[in-house]
This record gives sequence, C-alpha cells and structure tokens, in this order.
Amino acid sequence: MNDHEYALMRRVEDSYWWYVVLRESVAAAVATQLAGKSAARILDAGCGTGGMMEVLRRENKAWQISGLDFSPQAIEHTRQRGFTDFTQGSVDALPYADASFDIVVSLDVLYFEGVDEITAMAEFRRVLKPGGALVLNLPAFDILRGEHDVAVKGVRRYAPSRVRDLVTQSGLEPVRVHCWNLWLFVPILCWRLLSRLRQSDEAKSDLSMPPAFLNSILVSIARLDMALCRAISSPLGTSVQAVARQPLA
Repeated sequence: MNDHEYALMRRVEDSYWWYVVLRESVAAAVATQLAGKSAARILDAGCGTGGMMEVLRRENKAWQISGLDFSPQAIEHTRQRGFTDFTQGSVDALPYADASFDIVVSLDVLYFEGVDEITAMAEFRRVLKPGGALVLNLPAFDILRGEHDVAVKGVRRYAPSRVRDLVTQSGLEPVRVHCWNLWLFVPILCWRLLSRLRQSDEAKSDLSMPPAFLNSILVSIARLDMALCRAISSPLGTSVQAVARQPLA
C-alpha cells in the first residue's frame, strides 16, 4: 500500500465499522478453532498496523501472537502498539519453521501487488501445525475493482469458488467459505464503476471515518450482515471470508 494509506489505516482501524466487524468475526473463528486449548501460537501474516493482533490480544491473554508485514512503516505502527514478536518479511517466504503455528490469519493480503498467491498459500500450510487452521479474508469479485484498488495496490479479487480452489490446491481442507457485506454490494459496485471514470493525479482509497453516530449504526448493520451471510453461506458480498484446516496427517 501507499505510505499515506498505512497512516490512515492506523488512525481509524480500531473504531471504523468495517474493521470492527471483520476482526470480531475473525477472532470468533480463531476462538472456535482453538476451543479446548488453553494456549496457542498465532501468526498474523500481513499484519498491517497491528489492529487484528490487538483484537486477538484482548480476546485471550494466553495466546502468543506473532506479526509479519512487508512494510517497514506497518511494522513500526505494530511496534508502537507494544508488540515485540513481529518481523518484516514476505508471505511468499515466511521466516518460520515448519509446523510453528496453531492458527494463521491473513486478511486482505493475497490480493496485493507483489504477492504470489500460490506460494503464499503453500507457506501458510507449511507453518501450520497438524490440525491447525487458516483464517482468510479477501476482496471479492473483479467487477468491484476501482480507484480503491489502485490506491492500495490491489491487483486481484476473488470469487468464493476461487478461494475454495486456492485452499484445496494448497492441501488444506475448507471448513467454510462465504461472502459478507452483502448489504452494500450494489452501492459499492456503483461507486467503484464511477471511480473508474474519474481522472486523478493520485488514487485514494474508500477508507473514510464517518461521524461517530453513523459509524455505530454501520457497526450494528454490518454485524447483522455478517451473521446472516455466514448462516446462509452467502455467494455474494464485497469480501470473501474462509476458514480452512491443516490435515492431521
């Protein structure tokens, strides 16, 4: 991502409605996969400015949380949150031993410029312990490409079927794959189509903090949307979320 996008992310990510609901869902998925374990080692592969790590730290103090990101600026923000177990590096070549983690989380990382999605998925599987789990979130559908993708250097988007294929081809077993943010699919589609027509010297992302009262309303709506989309395994939305498991043998 562009440097100013990291700074913007750090300013808003702890309260912005989309991040709040995504991270609640991911934390719940992690807790479900770790049910019965008193401690676990978790990797946030592409941790950005540390927001997901912060949520996981609050979820369970016994979890050992590691972060990795390619951007020195992102890593610095993570350090400022008080984390010490983080590394600058690529998801294409994770600097960890085989079978190191109980959980790997990777949120909106595979779609970035410079990431080899096949290699990264193989690396996720390599560092997972037998029976460990991968939690993914990815931007959905090429038709939703727009100025936002240019600003954050996103080069690919995903249909649920493609995510499922990536999971199975890597040797992992899909637990669930579904879209979410269904309620905003049509408005965002229209906005992104319009954004392709705009001429600008510098592309800007869609990330913008709404007023507090509106943000609270959006959090409530998005929570309902996430619950519904998960329950019906929605094939449509602006993001795809997936949980997969490493075979025991």
